[in-house]
Amino acid sequence: MLHDAVAVHTLEIMIPSKKTRISLPSFLIQPNDVFHIVRRTITADENLDYHDHDYAEMFWIKEGNGIHIINGEKHTIEKGTLCLMRPQDTHTFVSTGNNTGLVVTNIAFYLESLQLFKDRYFPESETFFWTNEKMPYMVKLNADHLNDISTFTDYILTKKRDYIHLDIMVLHIFRMLTETFEENSCDVPRWLAIALDQYNSPQLFRKGVPGFVELTERTTDHVNKIIKQCLNQTLTETVTKIKMNYAAQRLTMTNVPIKTICYNCGFSAIGHFYKVFKKHNGMTPNEYRDINHKVF
Repeated sequence: MLHDAVAVHTLEIMIPSKKTRISLPSFLIQPNDVFHIVRRTITADENLDYHDHDYAEMFWIKEGNGIHIINGEKHTIEKGTLCLMRPQDTHTFVSTGNNTGLVVTNIAFYLESLQLFKDRYFPESETFFWTNEKMPYMVKLNADHLNDISTFTDYILTKKRDYIHLDIMVLHIFRMLTETFEENSCDVPRWLAIALDQYNSPQLFRKGVPGFVELTERTTDHVNKIIKQCLNQTLTETVTKIKMNYAAQRLTMTNVPIKTICYNCGFSAIGHFYKVFKKHNGMTPNEYRDINHKVF
């Protein structure tokens, strides 16, 4: 999943005493571009400016290893490192890897767009671009997330640098970070991730909690312990939430009778199903279906 980046102190690499300021318009390609995106390889013999900027920046490492000199400190960066740079952050890169160099993907965009993201999606946030810590927000992507974001970059690199494609790219990254990093307080083990993905059928729902545990090939107590650590909820709560998400989907996308959905979710009493569904969704199954089947 995602891990905190680790600070290091490398004596051989000096922290620059001077910095330059970079302005976004200075490297936009077309007059109407609203963001810049590039994937480039930094080699060990390059001497990049230590700089701050008048824009927001996201970067991640696709390949290689190096040092990120940031706000007077040195941090190791490696394949999968992702960082959200605030305009006041001063930084540069040094490649310490082999002949492949340090492969960096970088997105830079105006602060007006960053403010719009905050106003709409993160009004109370004190993380991501809005942390008050000395260091910017830095995480380590796992292989699946890195492949996903790299594939998405390949798509964006062929498109116009307009607001639509900026929003698509940045929101894709934000969604990945919020769903994976903030909701999970620890790394979800592979066996649990597989069980969460595969516990999705009426045959398993009718078995209840034992049906979920069966997928893990672990003991009930162990599964409950790990779920509490990683998802901050009990095994029973996890199973119930999955069932209610399934029920909501069926109510929205099909005309299957509610009694059948109730049975397929493993409930023998429809009154109990109604009670649990309303607790999770704030309305009864009938009300939920009526609202989601309305045509405007």
